[in-house]
Amino acid sequence: MDTRAKLKTAIIEWQESELPAIHQRKHAVQVDLPHINDITGVRRCGKTYVMYQMIRNLLAQHVPKSHILYLNLDDDRLQPINGDELALLTDTFRELYASSDDQKLYFFLDEIQNFPLWEKWLKGMYDKRKNIKFVISGSNASLLSEEISSGLTGRHLTTRVFPFSFAEFLDYKKITVDIETIRYSEKKIEVKRMLNEYMNHGGFPEIILYSPGDPVSLLQSYFDDIIYRDIVTRYGVRNPATFKDLALFCVSNIAKPHTYNSLRRLFSNYQNISTDAVIRYLSYLEDAFLLFSISHYDASLKQQMNKPKKIYCIDHGMVQAVSFRVTGDTGRLCENIVFVELLRRGKEIYYWQDEKGWKVDFVVKSGISPFRLLQVSTDISDPITRQRERQGLIAAMEHFGIAEGIIITEDLFDEEIISERRIIYQPLWFWLLNEKSDTWKAR
Repeated sequence: MDTRAKLKTAIIEWQESELPAIHQRKHAVQVDLPHINDITGVRRCGKTYVMYQMIRNLLAQHVPKSHILYLNLDDDRLQPINGDELALLTDTFRELYASSDDQKLYFFLDEIQNFPLWEKWLKGMYDKRKNIKFVISGSNASLLSEEISSGLTGRHLTTRVFPFSFAEFLDYKKITVDIETIRYSEKKIEVKRMLNEYMNHGGFPEIILYSPGDPVSLLQSYFDDIIYRDIVTRYGVRNPATFKDLALFCVSNIAKPHTYNSLRRLFSNYQNISTDAVIRYLSYLEDAFLLFSISHYDASLKQQMNKPKKIYCIDHGMVQAVSFRVTGDTGRLCENIVFVELLRRGKEIYYWQDEKGWKVDFVVKSGISPFRLLQVSTDISDPITRQRERQGLIAAMEHFGIAEGIIITEDLFDEEIISERRIIYQPLWFWLLNEKSDTWKAR
């Protein structure tokens, strides 16, 4: 089948199809602006449904569907890629629906990174045909950022999509929460029950919206698709088995410090892998939005680079589905949930540890100064554990000159003043729902 025939088949099928039912998510993408909108995020996190949400809004504004095209460029029916698909797309669409050049069109191009030289085509279209609005998506951070920064500077707006937050999860369950009164309300029992469900299954939309009979197998298939389709195939990884073993080890050891050399030594008994390969493999995993690493906070960039990093995963449900150690380790799962929520809120995140070994899980920066310290310890009923977590937070507050810090717990509301420094204890469920918890006092 030639390129035009493939495109016509895909375009007509889109025009004749019905939009699926959509759960409205809290992603405001400004479709009325002339910029190209790029939507990024891990595979299966809901980027396509954000596009559907935008399309539904256009239809509600009486934009004819014949002026709108959604095309999944990851669709097997467009294979094999000939390289001329994008060049022929606009003319083929106008030919089918007899639209003139002065009619505004809306093109939603899903997983655009699968096409070679897409950014040059998109830049040319943007510069020459102002009557086409482009919304693109991709599952590769590095590829999109490099192409966009080099060819589309000043022409695009980015929206980053994550799996469902706990707040979105409650919204789907039609559970409303008044953050000012919830700690005193009987409804908090229901909220805590929902947190247990959220912790068990994670936030991927398909898991939440459709309750598959075997969510573990579905999450494992997501993981394999990311490994093999988004990384191994795209980058030509020569040893897929070793690469997957590294990914599984990292997912199984979230929230633990590591160095590139320590990861390399893991494979020294059965596989000769260089430190450079480990660095490259981890960059692939981060580019695919599967894993994220944070650095030790240090005023010296050189010192910061020499310290171990901590790794987190995009979804705690996937962690439990594919890992071989984390299941049952509630503390590290909760720390992963807090990390992803901070990322979702657009924060710049580090960890910190002093020479005596006192540490704090998260240092959140604003501008040039750290302003927020978070410790995650779900069970502090043991006095030794409580003292350790408290002392780590106090050491960090003294180091950074910060008057307040927070310890995120399983179910404790409390507050104490130690050496004129305020420690606030909040349950994880409350902290996740309290998006106004960013007011902190510098000493």
